[in-house]
Amino acid sequence: IPYHTSILSGQQWVSELLDGHPGHIRCELGMHRHVFIQLICELQELGHTNLRFVSLEEQVAIFLYM
Repeated sequence: IPYHTSILSGQQWVSELLDGHPGHIRCELGMHRHVFIQLICELQELGHTNLRFVSLEEQVAIFLYM
């Protein structure tokens, strides 16, 4: 039985994490929502941006999920 069965795209999955139950983002990414948002802000201040097809939020979520 496959572990990952979500039909959501990467960005939709990140949006679901950010807008969903607070425990879900903590379980999936290992940090609370406010910490994730602050990390994104810090990275943006350092000059990191969205890629052509992948948002910065999605890039960070992929890194943290692994």
